[in-house]
Amino acid sequence: MSSNNKDLKTCLEMSLKVIRMYDWLLDLYVLDFFVDDHWNKLPSTWRHTFEHMDPQLLGDILSKKPSNTMLPLSFLALIKSIEALTIPRERQDININEKKSTNLDTCKHHPRLKNLFLKHVKLKKRHEISLMAGVVVDTAVQTGCNSVIDFGSGLGHLVRVLAYRDDLHAAGIECQAQLTEEARKLDLELEYTAKKHLSSESVSRLKRPLHFNMTLSTHKQLMGLSLPDYMANYGLIGLHPCGDLGPLLLKQFVECENIKFICVVGCCFMKLSCDGVNRGYPMSDFVKRLDSHLSFASREIACHAIEVYCERLCKGNYEDLKIHAYRAALERMLVEHDPKLRHAPVRSIKHSNTMSFEQYCSQATERLNISLPTSTVAWSRGLADLAQWRRVVVVYTLRLALAPLVETVVLLDRVLFVLEQGLSCEIRPVFDPKLSPRNHIIIAKRYC
Repeated sequence: MSSNNKDLKTCLEMSLKVIRMYDWLLDLYVLDFFVDDHWNKLPSTWRHTFEHMDPQLLGDILSKKPSNTMLPLSFLALIKSIEALTIPRERQDININEKKSTNLDTCKHHPRLKNLFLKHVKLKKRHEISLMAGVVVDTAVQTGCNSVIDFGSGLGHLVRVLAYRDDLHAAGIECQAQLTEEARKLDLELEYTAKKHLSSESVSRLKRPLHFNMTLSTHKQLMGLSLPDYMANYGLIGLHPCGDLGPLLLKQFVECENIKFICVVGCCFMKLSCDGVNRGYPMSDFVKRLDSHLSFASREIACHAIEVYCERLCKGNYEDLKIHAYRAALERMLVEHDPKLRHAPVRSIKHSNTMSFEQYCSQATERLNISLPTSTVAWSRGLADLAQWRRVVVVYTLRLALAPLVETVVLLDRVLFVLEQGLSCEIRPVFDPKLSPRNHIIIAKRYC
């Protein structure tokens, strides 16, 4: 994606125009499918086309596979517009200029320590940390900075890699004290293992990361953080900071000369505040002047895993998607029984081909302390709704097709915000979207 201001503005403006045209689709919650008659909100040509279409074929279409199916021109125009405007999601290989070393007396190169940083780390997080660390180190070298602060550091897996393996001064900021204490214990556990294989001189050079507890509510708080003198200049990193935290970090970066770079991966867009002085969206002056509203429903669907979902459709593994129809059918039953039960917090139940609708309803509502309807009419209506499960899958899939466009608007707004301050900024899809759906890293630098 070009970081040219003019190109970004054009993309943002056109993306929002498309979203405005399809707000009605983005805002269709699956659980309200039968209550609000979602199917009949689709254009008649769409209903005619998708009524009997195998969901597998719909998955192929959204995965850009060749198809001989006749599709409505309005739908084709929408898909082509999404493809043209959306930030590419296919993972890009990153070229890290790494110096080769023959010194095996380090955490990074000792053959007995190659799995040192994998312990306690799940597969998805291993993938993210490995690639994120590479980007951070490369950016630190480019900006002449040897210190980093990770916000939302959790158990400290990323700061341990950056400190012990990559020899950066690193600090982790986490709001949960229990996670911070556990991170410190894992640091000591790692050092204990390293001491078994490294020389005492190498051990003495290890950089133990710092860990702080802080709940960040405004970007000004960072200025009061007590850091050692050797961390006077640093880079900010955030691996999937939730909601407004990502925007707060970007605001801190543009305001503070001592922050030399930022590498941040967005997450949980539905938790963004969209009003007030410290709002997380919109951020750029340009987008603020547009009709830029993004509903909660649109920001929530933008956080779903579209590649994994489409792959399931393409492989024909969509039987378990019937659970959406079960939930929507239950919603109608509950609302007709008592309107106050609309959007009641029912239990999430996994689909099973052996589970009847009555069994599902019983398990899903067992914590609500309510009596389910006993009339045969209500249950017959529910079973009739279930027979339309393909329609439910179609509407959800059509909403999901628009999701990357909403994410594009949120992310490019952030990039443009930084560029408006005269700073360097780019966005790159670094993670495998099937493992890590929020896979774009915003990288901004301050050269001096």
